[in-house]
Amino acid sequence: MWALVPRKTQILIIAGLAIVLAWGIEALWVIIQGERTSTLKFIALVATIISTGIVGVVSAIWRWMWARFPLIGRKTFPDLTGTWEGHLVSTWINPDTGQRLPPIQTTIWIRQGIFTTSIKLRTGESTSYSKRCLLEADPDAGRFQFWYSYDNDPKAEFRYRSARHEGVAWLEMDIDADPEHLVGYYYTERKTSGDIDVRRTSRKIEGSPSAK
Repeated sequence: MWALVPRKTQILIIAGLAIVLAWGIEALWVIIQGERTSTLKFIALVATIISTGIVGVVSAIWRWMWARFPLIGRKTFPDLTGTWEGHLVSTWINPDTGQRLPPIQTTIWIRQGIFTTSIKLRTGESTSYSKRCLLEADPDAGRFQFWYSYDNDPKAEFRYRSARHEGVAWLEMDIDADPEHLVGYYYTERKTSGDIDVRRTSRKIEGSPSAK
């Protein structure tokens, strides 16, 4: 959810929190020494304690809140955490046959939190790991999208024809049409691309221990 906050606002929030934290630490140090601190710095200390508690509580219960009150996800961003199954359709054409590849079965694991989102995608030949994610929300239209860059790591047996590479992909949900369905597109540095179509099969991270 943090990714939805404009960058300038993020910077202002971080700078403000840094100042409050510094004052709070200074106030705590003065109090420990048995001296009196200024009212402003004492308030900063109290604010630091309260805000830390709030962040901890929200991080722990936000997924429950999103499930309990769907309108929150509808107005901010849906919880995409879970296991998604579907297929990729590559635009690559085999130069030997002149034919495209058949749809490629794929599994996507999405782990979403208040501050971070990570995606892991696996096919029969390779596994991709997200590096950076960018969320985009259009609540009025019911469309929610995220872009991410990734590293693709093919299995050793396929590297003779499929080298490790980087790429960019996006996935989109139309929450009014189907909140359990994602479609998107991917591009790779090898100048290949394709469509992504997956459906959530579980709200848990299943079959991917490293993604937990």
